Amino acid sequence: MAPSPQELSMFLDPLVPDSLTHNTRTLSNIRSISGLLLGIAAGILGLESLYGFGFYLLCNTLISALFYFLLAKGKPQRYFAGTAGSRGLSDDGKRGRNEGTGAWREIWLGGGLFTEALSGFVLGWAGVGGVIR
Repeated sequence: MAPSPQELSMFLDPLVPDSLTHNTRTLSNIRSISGLLLGIAAGILGLESLYGFGFYLLCNTLISALFYFLLAKGKPQRYFAGTAGSRGLSDDGKRGRNEGTGAWREIWLGGGLFTEALSGFVLGWAGVGGVIR
């Protein structure tokens, strides 16, 4: 019996849900730890107000660029799913054109960048800044 298009898609592009979950969780953990460390650095540097948040955004842009260019080698669809329905085969059984579209969002904007990592940043920033002053 010939493989179905979905089975053929998994054979050609073996990105399984467990791998996607692991990659997303790892990115979230790295973002949380780096957010706390960036907060500690901002507190030590004595950054206040918009300078502190600018420091956070600048450093996270640098971290995202490292993930995108060094780890994913410019092809985040190899490690992240992207938007719903953008992976796999098209309706006629051929590989889809927009395979993994939106996967870049996971690296640049995902992983808790504006939730867990930001709260860790503020916690470290206020804690260390308060102790130093």
